Amino acid sequence: MAKIIECNKVDPSSGCSYIVRGKDEEEVLRNAAEHAKEHGIHEVTPEMMQKVRSAIRDA
Repeated sequence: MAKIIECNKVDPSSGCSYIVRGKDEEEVLRNAAEHAKEHGIHEVTPEMMQKVRSAIRDA
């Protein structure tokens, strides 16, 4: 089942309304890492990964 992550659910202070999409959890995580670069995040910490994983929803 397709998955999504709403950027503002991971970091509400970003004001970003981008929705990361993927066909599965692995793909949505890869796409989220690419999107994070737009926010100047080039290394995902374990804490950030936990926040991202908890924000994954079925599309």
